[in-house]
Amino acid sequence: MYDFNDFMEPFIQKMTKRHSWPYILITLLVTLSYVPTFTGEFILDDNPLIKNNQYIKEPHSLASYFDQEDGIVERENGRKKHTGYYRPFINLTYRMDYKLWGMKPQGFRTTNFLLHLLTSFLLFKFIVLVVNDRQIAFWATLLFALHPVNTESVSWVSSRNNILATLFFLLSLYFYIKGWETESHLNLTGSVLFFSLAIFSKEFGLLVLPCIFLYQRLLSRKRRNISDQIISYLPFLLIGIGYFLLRKMVTGSWLTPSEGAHLWKRIYFTPYLIGWNLKLIFFPYGLHSFIVKYPSRYFDWQVFVSFFSIALLGLITWKVWKNRLAAFAICSFHGTLFPILNIVPTSAVTLISMRWLYFPMIFVTLAASQFINKFLKTNSLVTIIILNFTVISFGAYSYILNRYLWRSEDAFLRQEVFHFNNHFYAGGLAERLLVKKDYSQAERYFQMAIQKHPEEVTNYTNYAALLVETGRPGEAISLLQRLQSLAMTHKERGTWHNNMGTGYFCLNKYKEALKHLKKAVNFWPGESQFWSSLGAAYGAVGDYANSISALRKGQDLHPDSVHIKKNIAAAHYGMGDYAQAISVLKSIPYHQWRETGVKQLLDKARKGLESK
Repeated sequence: MYDFNDFMEPFIQKMTKRHSWPYILITLLVTLSYVPTFTGEFILDDNPLIKNNQYIKEPHSLASYFDQEDGIVERENGRKKHTGYYRPFINLTYRMDYKLWGMKPQGFRTTNFLLHLLTSFLLFKFIVLVVNDRQIAFWATLLFALHPVNTESVSWVSSRNNILATLFFLLSLYFYIKGWETESHLNLTGSVLFFSLAIFSKEFGLLVLPCIFLYQRLLSRKRRNISDQIISYLPFLLIGIGYFLLRKMVTGSWLTPSEGAHLWKRIYFTPYLIGWNLKLIFFPYGLHSFIVKYPSRYFDWQVFVSFFSIALLGLITWKVWKNRLAAFAICSFHGTLFPILNIVPTSAVTLISMRWLYFPMIFVTLAASQFINKFLKTNSLVTIIILNFTVISFGAYSYILNRYLWRSEDAFLRQEVFHFNNHFYAGGLAERLLVKKDYSQAERYFQMAIQKHPEEVTNYTNYAALLVETGRPGEAISLLQRLQSLAMTHKERGTWHNNMGTGYFCLNKYKEALKHLKKAVNFWPGESQFWSSLGAAYGAVGDYANSISALRKGQDLHPDSVHIKKNIAAAHYGMGDYAQAISVLKSIPYHQWRETGVKQLLDKARKGLESK
């Protein structure tokens, strides 16, 4: 009887036995799926964490990176409001990217892509190590490399921490297994080194130790005494303790600050979150940037479905327990899933995110290798057809997500709000529309954002800016006065005062305007726009010396700002210093003269100089 496997196996084995072929095919297919990312932009958190992050643009000592917490540290009620995230290796990689590419998002995205490829190659080697079958490892790795749920980690630059933690985690586990089985101290030392890099990339790296423990219980061929095992753990424990001490010193807390729900509530809804994550992995459709909260009721139908799903998963685990590798993969998957189940609460705005699955997916892939192995032996033709269909589907879906969701912030916001009805991003979309001066649409989405998220201060202040820009400063002031009693960070309070001052300025109430604008720069002196507003207000009352002083401080923060340069020139003009006004205006690139009104002011300054 004809057996499809007799035909295909020699071909596939020949391909995979050649050392380079699996890597070439993985590279080719993943590149095709991620082509759109190479022309993408910075989006969302990429802007504050990378594009506008002065720290990565300046040289620093290596030690200084360990004194930096991840994210933007703001002040609230006079005190630092820590992010609670301690991932010092990330800023170092951004600095290396900046040195290599400049501030080009395509370069940063290319680095993420290369790291994803490297992680996929290492996963292939890891599966070969524990499965000893390159064909099975190749198919399983393709499923990971092309899985659409991973696009968020790869194409959103500031999600790089997930890739790095996974890469170094795999290296640490790989070298530990090699070192443990061969009693190689060099490999064990390498494992400890990569463990250090993993935890300093993201706290998920701490899970190396539980996975090593599971490996020794379920897979290890070396049955050594318990004292040897404990001794091998000691370097990992010491580095872990050092990490937490550094974290405490830098961020002020052992764990990420949060306001989580009651412990029992978090435990009760754990199956619900596990079910959500399994759905994203095994039924990846409608993928986007999820904003998921706990169900409003304890006895929601989705909760019961999730309990049933977990029971079914437990049954499957019991059935495959004799397969030690499958048992190791399933147990490790649930262990690596633990940090994202909110049992230890985080400060994230959502309970579910695609990027958080990048790390646990390596064990889903390992488990998949066992099912692929079983089905290839029983029905190779059907298995090969299903695998090819899945790979093509994953690759095509990843391409679509990279092209239409993760490529630019405009595309992202429109997809989230229009297509997925995700009101969390309505304020961001409104802000983009405001920049484009599409006032009617911007106002519509600001109102939607305020209605859906009345606690979000930024939506109010941005809406107030729209009202001022459209000639309604009185409405803007009334809107902002409603926020006066809300708790705000120093930056938010600075923005509030800046917009209040701008509103009064438009009403020609300069005394009130100056009072608020001075407070704006006191609350957040690092914002060039606040200094620009203050300088313009001083200029309006004829206090040109203070106007120039304020504008110069704004220029120090934003040296290329045409608006600030023009206001400085206007202040010099008001003082009768026409030559200096001309000098400042000439420093503005010629192609920007017409659209910014520079030429008119320059002509007036020249006439003033001639009349002296």
